[in-house]
Amino acid sequence: MGVDDHPGRRRRALLSVTDKSHLDTVATLLCSYDYDLFASGGTAAYLRDTGFDCTEISDLTGFPEVFGGRVKTLHPKVFAGILGARETDFEDVAGLGIAPFDVVIVNLYDFASAVEQGASEDEIVEKIDIGGPSLLRAAAKNFKRVCVLSDPAHYDEFVYECRRNDGLPGLDFRRRMAADTFALVTDYDNMIADWFDRDADPAYKLLQLRYGENPHQSAEIVVPAGDDAHPLSGMGLRIWNGKQLSYNNLIDVIAAVKMILDLDERSCAAIKHTNPCGVGRGDDDTAALEAALICDPESAFGGIFAFGGRVDAEAAEILRRRFCEVVLAPEFSAEALETLRRKKNLRVLTYDAEAFREMTTGQSRSFGSVTMQQDEDEGFPELETWKHVAGPAPDAETDAALRFNWKVCKHVKSNAIVLGNATATLGIGAGQMSRVDSAKIAVRKAGDQSLDLAGSVCASDAFFPFADSIETLYAAGVRAVIAPGGSIRDDEVIAAAETLGLTLIHTERRHFRH
Repeated sequence: MGVDDHPGRRRRALLSVTDKSHLDTVATLLCSYDYDLFASGGTAAYLRDTGFDCTEISDLTGFPEVFGGRVKTLHPKVFAGILGARETDFEDVAGLGIAPFDVVIVNLYDFASAVEQGASEDEIVEKIDIGGPSLLRAAAKNFKRVCVLSDPAHYDEFVYECRRNDGLPGLDFRRRMAADTFALVTDYDNMIADWFDRDADPAYKLLQLRYGENPHQSAEIVVPAGDDAHPLSGMGLRIWNGKQLSYNNLIDVIAAVKMILDLDERSCAAIKHTNPCGVGRGDDDTAALEAALICDPESAFGGIFAFGGRVDAEAAEILRRRFCEVVLAPEFSAEALETLRRKKNLRVLTYDAEAFREMTTGQSRSFGSVTMQQDEDEGFPELETWKHVAGPAPDAETDAALRFNWKVCKHVKSNAIVLGNATATLGIGAGQMSRVDSAKIAVRKAGDQSLDLAGSVCASDAFFPFADSIETLYAAGVRAVIAPGGSIRDDEVIAAAETLGLTLIHTERRHFRH
């Protein structure tokens, strides 16, 4: 039985959150459906400050928060209100002041950030949430009557489901939220257990990640042991700010550092889903960042920015005004770090190039119990032995542009096409089944930003099987191309380039990235 079977009572929601982002949106929705709001101390203060009426948990229980907030929600009036299975159950306990909760919104103390940021043992222990997991487990167990929300990522769907179902999401949504909640609490407990067991194997550590490729997938990483204050230091990374890394974040971080190490210290790369959205070079970090943003600033939204050299205050301020997940550099000035730390969720990492190379050289992929391994795709010896096979010989600027964009192309998913000049990429086509489609996408990306491709160069990660890509690129303004040879139609492609007057360079090595 649900609240609709008892139209005389008002719905009730319990809120106790560490991450208060978008909480006002949810509170507004709840109030629009006449929910009474009950909240723990900090959450109650936030709600009142933002204009919402709410009852503090201590007023509901008649028992103040004690031990600095260690005990606040652990009370029968709270847990009975969550765990009562049916509306009729509450008729027998009404005299005890127990009434049902319909929605429970709780997120947990940020234990992972305390560990990653090098907090003391006492500070880390204080970030072990007791009441939060208990509330979440109780609400998830009683999903047939109660809707639980354990992550702000679910708020938008919760709002949608409430509007579809007159203020309380349907059973399918409540069941999914229960499953996600139990997964989250399990991961949280495992992360704490791993921390307590951190000295079990001094050579390696098992770290729990925020989640896998998708929020319903758990994930973890085994890393070489390093400085306890910086759990990823064994692989050459240190985290200075932000929330816990997810599986995708870490994959992107590794891809970003590998890419930037192939360039020089005056470079900046914007990475999204392991592909560069734009790469730039400049006389300083700000110029390199601005060049990286020329190509595709929209795709760089929510991405990762990696620098080859020190980041100073001006570049940090540009990044602070953007939405990005991670900023990486070998070093940040004190002013830059202070600026970036104003965004509490932004992950800010430094990398040690030598340690990172040592720990991440070589590649493997695992599928259950099957693991494939291969050598690292290192170096660019082909740039010393390339062959000029058609069109005018490249001048110094064209030569520099070809080399720069070729190095970028190595880090783009196949089929890969990169357009650019000596200081910036101008258009990138990635991951297409057809090379000509990648070429068209790269040209369109440049057009979307009104970038002039006249005199630009193209790098392709593999040979052109037909002349159509060459013709597409030439029509867009490209005047020099670097690509591996090896097609049975190389002669046809070379002839087309010669006819067009387009410089064509062939290499002896390709750089597929699947």
